[in-house]
Amino acid sequence: MEITLDKFRCFGEKQTAEIAPITLLVGENSSGKSSFLAALRYILDFSNGRSEPSFNKDPFFLGGYKNIAHHRGGRYGRDDHFSIALSETFRKRASETRDLFEAEPRTGQEVSLELIFTEVEGEPVPTGYEIVSGSKSISIEIKENRVQATVYDSDIGFEHKLNAQRLRGLLASRLDFITLEYFLRDLIIFRREEGEITANDKTAAAIIEKVWEILRKLRSRGQSKVLALAPVRTRPQRNYDPTQLSQSSEGDVLIGQLGRAARKSDRHWEVLKRRLEHFGEMTGLFDEIKVRKLGNSESNPFQILVKKSGREANIIDVGYGVSQILPLFIMLTELDRRSTLLIQQPEVHLHPSAQAALGSVFAEVAKSRQGPNFLIETHSDFVIDRLRLAIKKGELPESALRILFFKKDRHNTTITSIKIDGNGDLIDPPPEYREFFLQENLSLLGF
Repeated sequence: MEITLDKFRCFGEKQTAEIAPITLLVGENSSGKSSFLAALRYILDFSNGRSEPSFNKDPFFLGGYKNIAHHRGGRYGRDDHFSIALSETFRKRASETRDLFEAEPRTGQEVSLELIFTEVEGEPVPTGYEIVSGSKSISIEIKENRVQATVYDSDIGFEHKLNAQRLRGLLASRLDFITLEYFLRDLIIFRREEGEITANDKTAAAIIEKVWEILRKLRSRGQSKVLALAPVRTRPQRNYDPTQLSQSSEGDVLIGQLGRAARKSDRHWEVLKRRLEHFGEMTGLFDEIKVRKLGNSESNPFQILVKKSGREANIIDVGYGVSQILPLFIMLTELDRRSTLLIQQPEVHLHPSAQAALGSVFAEVAKSRQGPNFLIETHSDFVIDRLRLAIKKGELPESALRILFFKKDRHNTTITSIKIDGNGDLIDPPPEYREFFLQENLSLLGF
């Protein structure tokens, strides 16, 4: 899967990045990593139709159009549009399963969906769509209450324009994949109802139906869950009140799930408890976790207790890192094979040894589930190096890991995709990737 950004925030020039099962986002502060995650979540939410896409959904709050469209400075001003594109290659036979960790990409049907945003009443709204599959493509533009489309097939030298009348209220009612499918269907049907069918209309309709069939795979492949975890997680509490836990990305809702699961005392809780303790032991943060119920009702408070080296304590009385990493551990137990998890700085408040062990946790979960995509914004060399070590040891294939390096200059951010070889070494990293650390070491040596 690839994502392409153009004229979006600090990405003034088109940038394309490949998404691997584990993708690490690395770069200086304010270089565009959080903006990248917000754009990815928007187009994934758009594609799967399970959640309303928005650029202002916790923990990403990008603002209105003027805060999102790239500003080139000086007399050039702000761009009048920006775009986000998602592309993927599917096997020709949909019944075949895909191995996410295979070394070589599979051949098959390629499809790309690009959303083109313009300003509507101060907000960024997709008013254009570009769908490409091989030689066939469809460009859709919403203009003055009308849906206008141009259908291409370069193999046969075909180009044809179609129009369909739509009401403004309908266009604004839902801006996701369902709307796009409605446009495609309407472009085929409208001319038939008008009785103006020509040979070009029939050819265009056939192209639309073929592209639409492949496009639907993008939706069916769409992630069942897109989850985001902020860099600042919920503060530890001595007593947790389920009625006061929020739905924010700071992890409150996950703590609430933990309390509810423990109250049921069923197999689900035992499995959850066992997985959490496994992650706790891997990172050296705790050996055992308990939930103490302060009443029989689901609305009654509860306490979280952890045991380390035989000593049991309330979560508020142990290192802050335990409470900060617990929401992530809970989230990892709930993932299915088509989930995407957007994580910002999971290493916050963790000792270097625990940061390194966290890399092992990601490797184990990615390999065992054969499916969740992790996009991790990190400043920790320890997390990165542990994942590289997992490749060197053969615990992960080299295709499972990508490092996206973000470099920002005055007006633009570039993204460099760094691959890893079988020894865990970086393949052709840009000089800037290690420049800061190299300069610090040279300074220490007196150079």
